[in-house]
Amino acid sequence: MNFSHLNQQVYGMPQVVKQAKVSVCLITFKHEDYIQTCLDSILAQKTNFDFEIIIGEDHSPDRTASIVKAYADKYPDKIKAYIRPVNVGAKVNFLHCFFDCQGEYIVHIEGDDYWTSPDKLQKQVDFLDCHPEASACFHNAQIIYEDGTGREPSVINPVDQAPWIQSSDLLQEREAWFMATASVMMRKKLVKTLPEWFFHSKSGDIPLYVILAEEGPIGYLPDVMSVYRKNEGGMSYTDSIKSATFIHNRIFMYSKINEYTQGKYQHLIQPILFEYHLLLTRITENEHSFFKRLYFLIKASAHSPKKLSQEDWKNLIKTYVFTADSFLAYLAFRKKMNRFFGIRG
Repeated sequence: MNFSHLNQQVYGMPQVVKQAKVSVCLITFKHEDYIQTCLDSILAQKTNFDFEIIIGEDHSPDRTASIVKAYADKYPDKIKAYIRPVNVGAKVNFLHCFFDCQGEYIVHIEGDDYWTSPDKLQKQVDFLDCHPEASACFHNAQIIYEDGTGREPSVINPVDQAPWIQSSDLLQEREAWFMATASVMMRKKLVKTLPEWFFHSKSGDIPLYVILAEEGPIGYLPDVMSVYRKNEGGMSYTDSIKSATFIHNRIFMYSKINEYTQGKYQHLIQPILFEYHLLLTRITENEHSFFKRLYFLIKASAHSPKKLSQEDWKNLIKTYVFTADSFLAYLAFRKKMNRFFGIRG
């Protein structure tokens, strides 16, 4: 996919770091209350190498753009900022900046998150330099809940988190929640080109991490070095799975991952596809349609992790197809068909 038409949106004439070891890909939209903290945490990094900051500001309706411009003016030797005249969407905004990164290693952070250790970049670079077999590495992170739930801050990774991650681990842990976006550092050479299907996936993290893991294991550092804000502005996974568009895209993504990995993890992907097809029987768009629900149940059965018995089918139909509304719709349809064919009863 070509993003060159977006290059003209760069702000000012930044002095790009010629020999940047690390590129920080910063994506921001409506982050006026957070972006300064994020940028300060990046600029506070103590390293024995140069790094660049590539910012994609996606036409925010608040003061985010003006804050980004002020930092770009102050640090032209570090920051290259793209100020979008129109909103291009999170995925395009990220990919344009991602492919503009010049460093040997790339890290990605969103404007409402921030780093808590000034040694974060140095520690991760040292790790990857010492482990050429690793495709990437990530570290522990703290979650701060600003979503109105009142939950206390917590860390993402448990004390017994495995030191190395493989593709199978990513596919067993749905949505790759154990890898905070702002904690990941990857080798650019492994993701210079990406398969076409990647650009059509709503999720960027899951397929990207699988693509990396197929090139080499992903290392884990137990240090807590970043904060992930869980705020009210974002759409949660729980909200997303109520959307048919979201579910269909997840089915597409996991099907393509299965093809990309040549079926090596089919035993892990099939149950995921089974569950997503079952979810399609539960969403609002299909709740009144007996036949749509039955259709998606049949589609789900093709991905069942086990051969379905007659009893399994009875239980699945009872659970996922026969709601009061869909059953009444079915009866009305059957009545119409009987009338059409002159069948009584």
